[in-house]
Amino acid sequence: MLRRQDLRETSLILTFYTKGFGKIKGIVRGVRGQRPICSGGSFELFAHDEVVFYERKRTEFFTISQCDLVEFFNPVRESLTRLSYATYMAELLDSVTQLSDKNEDVFALLLNSLKLLSGSASPRRVARIFEIKLLDYLGIMPTLEQCVGCASVPGADARFSLRHGGLICPKCASSDKLACRLLPGTIKFMEYVRAVPFEKAANVKVAERVGRELEGLLRRFLDYHIERRLKTLDFIKAMEKVV
Repeated sequence: MLRRQDLRETSLILTFYTKGFGKIKGIVRGVRGQRPICSGGSFELFAHDEVVFYERKRTEFFTISQCDLVEFFNPVRESLTRLSYATYMAELLDSVTQLSDKNEDVFALLLNSLKLLSGSASPRRVARIFEIKLLDYLGIMPTLEQCVGCASVPGADARFSLRHGGLICPKCASSDKLACRLLPGTIKFMEYVRAVPFEKAANVKVAERVGRELEGLLRRFLDYHIERRLKTLDFIKAMEKVV
């Protein structure tokens, strides 16, 4: 589940990312109050559920008739840091996907990322893998293999342009004076994670300097292209300052 909203006194509007239908919104009735008439589901963010729903005429909302819990990801919920990153992944996925746009790779990515986050893996590393894979599956991954301006092979002097969505060579650098240099390790990490299966990407290690640069780069890229700040990011930033 990606999102939940209260509806009237006893009902909820739930947003799921499903394997067979992509993102859907549904209404489940009678689950709030002293005497709920619908039970069986956790109705919690990023829980893995089996959902039974059916279409309603002239509306984008489905009616949810059954919601059975498959996996709750308890280790994630026992850590504020892991909980925050899981919430961020759900919010990001909700922000960059359209209703009924089926993508089984994206479904598997979220599920595998939550399972990885339930273990000992660094939450930051899980989030970076999730971001890179998600951008790739949705077709909005930054261009790294060639200059976005002239299609030449970018050399060591290439810069990253948020405006153009990828690397630009020195000849094209004048088209974006805000383009910045990246560490070679940052580019290699993004290329590797994009190219390999999730299982291999999950085991990759990253130097702290590269990790910090990658985190800042991906956040700026996502902010630039989705045009709205994700609420969970502000909480994570504030939490990390305290820690």
